Amino acid sequence: MKYVCYFDVNSHDEDVFGGLRPTAVLRYMQECANLQLYTTGFSYKDMYDSGKAYILSRINASIYADLHPHEKIRAESWLYDCHGVVFNRFYKLFRGDDLIAEAASVWGLIGVKDKKIHRVTEVDISQHTDDDTVDIDVPRRTVRRDADFALCGEREVTYADCDMNGHMNNTVYADMLFSYAPEVRRGDNCRAVSFNISYLSEAPLGENLKIYTAEVDGIRCFRTVKSSGQINAEAEFIIE
Repeated sequence: MKYVCYFDVNSHDEDVFGGLRPTAVLRYMQECANLQLYTTGFSYKDMYDSGKAYILSRINASIYADLHPHEKIRAESWLYDCHGVVFNRFYKLFRGDDLIAEAASVWGLIGVKDKKIHRVTEVDISQHTDDDTVDIDVPRRTVRRDADFALCGEREVTYADCDMNGHMNNTVYADMLFSYAPEVRRGDNCRAVSFNISYLSEAPLGENLKIYTAEVDGIRCFRTVKSSGQINAEAEFIIE
């Protein structure tokens, strides 16, 4: 069923423009999901100790209004229409009765050491499933062949970026990429109203990422590439 929890917005999550950072929005959503897993005996540590880990493949998020420090919010998360090796997880954030943000995401269950991809039927997800959905599409992995990418920066993956897997946590990407948007670098008052991120390969501690950007039809596109030349992630942002 749908899991519901409550948070007070942390003052350290406010950005330079007075709103909530994109990464903070994702962290409130994912913490709700983590609490659902924890309370039903499927915490990240439980799964990790059993040799498995949930890995985010892609996420599509929309943010409808700013959140501010000390506001009280309600988070909801649940699974729906999971099949094969695909775990579809959804999220909503509310301030009172107002829907502030929502997201659809695709996860895989991967063997920590053998990298085996596990099927949905190998775990009991009945306690996590609900028939509700969101008003945005489940993200599909696409490559914008018409994007003329140009290098806009390089960034080392450091201690502050990494989780217990030893690579950059999936929530870090949203802030990292948004920071390289031209509007942000100029200091324009702007915010990300939606973003779609595909995670193509892990970025381990010490990796040096090259960050490329392009604009196509008003959409700000990003691509990160590892020192090996392998694509690490691709993303699209709509910025206002």
